[in-house]
Amino acid sequence: MNNDKNEAGAKFLERDFDQCFAQMRHYDTQIWEICKFTFTAYTVLLGVALGLYQFSIEKNVNLQWVSVAVLAVGLCVGVMMFGLAIRNRVYYIIVTRYINEHRKHFLKGKPLGFENITRMYEDPSKPPFFDWPSSQLWLSYLISLLNGLLLGTLIYVAFQSDECTLIWASVAAILAAFLQVCVGSRYLRSREGKSAMSAVTHKSEDLHDE
Repeated sequence: MNNDKNEAGAKFLERDFDQCFAQMRHYDTQIWEICKFTFTAYTVLLGVALGLYQFSIEKNVNLQWVSVAVLAVGLCVGVMMFGLAIRNRVYYIIVTRYINEHRKHFLKGKPLGFENITRMYEDPSKPPFFDWPSSQLWLSYLISLLNGLLLGTLIYVAFQSDECTLIWASVAAILAAFLQVCVGSRYLRSREGKSAMSAVTHKSEDLHDE
């Protein structure tokens, strides 16, 4: 009976490991896809908004607020994309740590004499949620920069194109990008020390309570 349970448990963990690995790759790919979508959408939005603005000046047709509306909608979508990228980072870390726990469990007995000399990841507390050199986070930073650029363009178009407006638009763009990075970093750091359920649902539960 115990042998049957052990065999069933081993098969379950094997399937679980495979599925989690696929899930980990999915979340990693999602962040790249979010970044590509944001970059493409922003290229189109900026082109349309600036084109409308230039057309309104040349033809003396008031399309300024149409451009502002396009940019405002794009900015809202961009902020959502930044939040989605950060959220995907949380899912990615949770699944990756779970995979590390699997690996640690099976390698601690050195099956077939395997010693893991290369020190393949087996620490269930790694990787950290916030790790600034991470390529995923750099993609998130890029989205925040694009959002800042969109906000700066919005301000520039809304309040006419003079030198003072350009300065304020540039300052607003930098501050907006910096604020997003700070908020995203703070959120990721706040997920440390929590169980998977708590990290995702925000319920007050940590690993030490389990």
